[in-house]
Amino acid sequence: GGSDDPTVAVLAVHNPGELSGDYAGYFATFSAWPLPKGDLIVKAPEDELGCAEYSPDFAAPASIAPLGSASPGMVAVVRRGNCTFLQKAAMAQRAGAKGLVVVSDSELVQIMGIGNMTTPEDPEVGIFVLGVNRHLGELLRNASLAAESHGFEPPAMSVTPYTSSLLNISEGVLIVMAASLVALGAFFSTADLDIHPPGSFSTALAAPEEEVLEVDQWLAVGFCAMGSCFLVVLFFFMQYIIYVIILLLLGGASCITQFGAICLNHLVPVLRNKSVNAPVIGPMSHADIIAGVPALILVSCWVILRNTPYGWPFQDIIGAGFLCWMQRTLRLPNIKIATLFLCVMFFFDIFWVFISPLFFHESVMVRVATGGGTGEAVPMLLRVPAFGDPFGNDRLLGFGDIALPGLLVSYLRRHDLISRRTLSQGYFLPALVGYFVGLNFTIAALCIMRMGQPALLYLVPCTLGTTLVLASRRGEAQLLWDGLPAKEGLIANGDHEDGPSHNKALVDSGFGTPL
Repeated sequence: GGSDDPTVAVLAVHNPGELSGDYAGYFATFSAWPLPKGDLIVKAPEDELGCAEYSPDFAAPASIAPLGSASPGMVAVVRRGNCTFLQKAAMAQRAGAKGLVVVSDSELVQIMGIGNMTTPEDPEVGIFVLGVNRHLGELLRNASLAAESHGFEPPAMSVTPYTSSLLNISEGVLIVMAASLVALGAFFSTADLDIHPPGSFSTALAAPEEEVLEVDQWLAVGFCAMGSCFLVVLFFFMQYIIYVIILLLLGGASCITQFGAICLNHLVPVLRNKSVNAPVIGPMSHADIIAGVPALILVSCWVILRNTPYGWPFQDIIGAGFLCWMQRTLRLPNIKIATLFLCVMFFFDIFWVFISPLFFHESVMVRVATGGGTGEAVPMLLRVPAFGDPFGNDRLLGFGDIALPGLLVSYLRRHDLISRRTLSQGYFLPALVGYFVGLNFTIAALCIMRMGQPALLYLVPCTLGTTLVLASRRGEAQLLWDGLPAKEGLIANGDHEDGPSHNKALVDSGFGTPL
């Protein structure tokens, strides 16, 4: 084959039913092209290694043709060993097979080459040759032997080259989902402002003052340090801690329950009445109990289906509730702290994705994000399956890649509302657009480099960078830096009003400190 020939094959097994599905195979470097069309019958020769001459009737028309095919071609399935891959291919080709499947002796599949033992007398290979892992290969061999000895319908499959698209709908779904959560979180984070009419749904969503935590410089640096320690612990002990993390996701049910209870209390005020005093949880209203039922169902469905193709919607719904709750209760006081926080996490992300392999022999962030070899779905991510891609892994985006830029966007939304800015005049919309663009850059880099990417490498410049450049051009960089609102006709126009009433308004709005 040429250097541009595909490496990965899609083996679509159609029979027997219990084996039906798409599997991965790996073409040998000397595999011939083009591939045969339609279904092929899988048959194991008498010599399980495929090094001896096949029986004369090996490629004779099958007595049972799958899917109505009158005379399907044959593909031989053999184990590796005793002779070269090229010799195995020559034996299958001489017997009339259309292709050869070589079963690996482990779950890892070696890309087969011609090798150093090739002689000028070796014939040119005119059939496709591919390798599969031991599990799949043995299933195919056993199905073939059972069909031949008991008269069952023989296993059948088709082979096509695997091509991955750079533009999969999954990436678009993930980008829209993440950007929507950032915008929704900004809505929740500003629900406490006085601009909302009393008794409105927005005010119902406002976090109580005692639940709000303001980020300072120590929390910003400490978040990075604690996150680094947490990653290292997960890297070495993921097989044990993954189940603790799964239990922590049950906290996501609390977020969903509280959001549901807020909605019910607003729509049906009578449900605010206390119902029971539950152990550990404390007093619960009727609204809490009613909202807790679907939340518990969501979490139960995720726990049961977390490692199946059907678990991702439940994980994403729970994650969405957690992220919105986080933006509702965690706030940045000014751009100075936002710059420190995001710059620290910018280098944190780069180090643990790109530089950590120098110390740990593989990317710590990528290993942790993919479950650390446990086979368990990590609940700290948004997941979207690769639609239409038989081998595409789930598209993943960490909660931190949404929550951290989301805190900046929420701060800018608060600043715009207090400054009485429209979307076109403020900073919220440019930052949200910057986040959307940054996610597109992240996905593009992922597709081009074919390796995990530190999303904050692209998101921080596109959000924080956009904000600082825009503020500088408007002459408002100092106001944002200090956390002061730029009210039209007041601060933005240079008419600085001092005095206790104005200072109190700034503090009550969550910006800065008294002048």
